[in-house]
Amino acid sequence: MFDTDIQPGRARGWWFRPVVTLLLYVLIFSAWVDVSSIARLLAASDLRYVLLALLIYCGGQLASAYRWRLLLVPVRLTVPYSKLAEAYFIGMFFNIFLPTIVGGDAVKAILLARETGAPARSTVSVFMERNVGLLALLVVAAVAAWFAPAVRGVSLRGLTLGIGAAYVAANLVLVNRRAYRLVDRLVARTPLAGMRQRASSLYDAIAPYRKHPATLAGALALSFLHQAVVIGVVFLNARALGQVFPLQALAVFVPLISLAGMLPITMNGMGIRDVLYVLLFGQIGASRDLSVSLAMLYLAVTFMASLPGGVVYATRKSPARRNTP
Repeated sequence: MFDTDIQPGRARGWWFRPVVTLLLYVLIFSAWVDVSSIARLLAASDLRYVLLALLIYCGGQLASAYRWRLLLVPVRLTVPYSKLAEAYFIGMFFNIFLPTIVGGDAVKAILLARETGAPARSTVSVFMERNVGLLALLVVAAVAAWFAPAVRGVSLRGLTLGIGAAYVAANLVLVNRRAYRLVDRLVARTPLAGMRQRASSLYDAIAPYRKHPATLAGALALSFLHQAVVIGVVFLNARALGQVFPLQALAVFVPLISLAGMLPITMNGMGIRDVLYVLLFGQIGASRDLSVSLAMLYLAVTFMASLPGGVVYATRKSPARRNTP
């Protein structure tokens, strides 16, 4: 079993994300929407669609846990899939319910390190799992943004392509020795020189993945599946509210909302996602009340899907740690 003895509350700055999340919700519910109207919409929602969305979402998380298992192969770690699934759901629980700067990815790395006794390789596997997932999200978002209108004068196409270009540049540095050495020399002349050792460790740690393109391709395919699952969940939530939005609109909006939700300033992107729901779904005629109700249903689905992680976290006993190097 995984050791779940994690102490999130001791991290400094744990209060920042909850406070920002609360302030955003105060703004949304006091100035943007009619709370009674949202309550009526949610009370009248068809729970059959919500339940189906929950099942699909959980299935997507299980597929993502298998993606993580694939990415353990290049770093020579072997862990039963059931334990990886447990860690994945515990990470979801930390992301949503616990007011801490120790996010779900850090929790997964800690749990895997305690299981395998290999903290460096555990951490890099989590990094690559997030990295590959981000690649799929950026690809979908960049394609989707090509068809999206400007929102409040901001070109989503230019913004998304700019983020994608930064992602490609960062990964080029990590996989190309010449590019890495060039950037390393430049960084050595800046106030960021103190980060060179960490960057060097990361560059060396991901070396095994350069020799496993098939594994990375499989992980990327599962990441695209995950994006399709999220779009499907939003489609089903809309049906629960009696709405049928065009799939092409969802394919544009949902990846952009997911990308914005990754900003590390609120708890699990809460509040930020709601604002984007209003701005984007308003482009196809959805009212603010309906848009926020749709965001609330998505939040409810992720909350319910995260509960198993809380149960595992609360009930698992701490095993003896391995001493594997």
